[in-house]
Amino acid sequence: MMILFYSVLVLIVAIDSINSQTFNNPISDINWPDPYAYLHTDGFYYMPRSENNGLVLYRTRTLSNWRNAQQSRIYTAGPGLGAVWAPEIHYIHGEFYIYVAMETDGLNENHRMYVLKANNANDPMGQWSTAHRMYIPAEDYWAIDGTVLEYGNGKLYFIWSGWPQINSGFPQYLYIAEMCDPMTVCGRRVLIKRVDFPWERIGADLIEGPQILHNAGRVFLVYSASGSWTPDYILGFMGIDNLADPLNYDNWWRHDRPVFWRHDEENVYGVGHASLTTSPDKREPWIVYHAMSNPNAGWEGRTARAQKFGWNPDNSPDFGRPRGFHISLPVPSGTQTVHSNCTIN
Repeated sequence: MMILFYSVLVLIVAIDSINSQTFNNPISDINWPDPYAYLHTDGFYYMPRSENNGLVLYRTRTLSNWRNAQQSRIYTAGPGLGAVWAPEIHYIHGEFYIYVAMETDGLNENHRMYVLKANNANDPMGQWSTAHRMYIPAEDYWAIDGTVLEYGNGKLYFIWSGWPQINSGFPQYLYIAEMCDPMTVCGRRVLIKRVDFPWERIGADLIEGPQILHNAGRVFLVYSASGSWTPDYILGFMGIDNLADPLNYDNWWRHDRPVFWRHDEENVYGVGHASLTTSPDKREPWIVYHAMSNPNAGWEGRTARAQKFGWNPDNSPDFGRPRGFHISLPVPSGTQTVHSNCTIN
């Protein structure tokens, strides 16, 4: 009985002291570009990663440390498919979906968006469907970085980065189209973001990595700009208010300054392609993003990082500055860590 009491006491102390615990970026020791972290109702964070021409799904209860995360290989690209880019996991209408870009025949100009569905909504670490091509009616052009907007009018919209014409190459813009269901685009694409500012064209005229953020009744779209291989890969944002029609270009406002950029003093470069989530207790907003510690590292030098952000008076996000590896950050609120000697006997 005394052993049980002591073990419970140690466990309570470990949990109560979590506010004093810290972590240092990166949150994983492997190259991890385009990290997309999703907190599910089961208390786990899920994050898919492109590996060996397929997808591996990771999950953990600790947003700030993915080193010992459970993992499951859920998809291997079929014949002729490759360059598996930027997978995102979404939970829509009670089902799990992963949206991912892949190319055919080894040609970048053949990149298109695909979607997979978990066979069992209660077991995302289990079996998934094959990849289904997401066709854009009448304009089946180059497409990557697809995400889903669940709008206040009850409709779903697909948002992605694409080329203006079939094989035009740069510039890359953001487009939107209405969805009939989570696996089907049924409306024509509409341009919602082009390259507007000098900080969006360093290395290339490029807008990509759209992410939706809801706060206080407002809808924000955070995006990445400039070349992803450069130290000046950067985040900007835009938005839409009052349930205006998202298929109308003029209904979106666009912020004219970057909101998250390189921090040379702390050796953080190429910040971009972020995802947005919360702490386990949902009290804190968190950004999960990739960056380089060497300005010349390029794509192979990207690691996943996380840090808490705040809100401006107008309820828009305030991401602050990306912090370096030597800076200790408080773990997300509500994180519970149990030491190995805290097992209840």
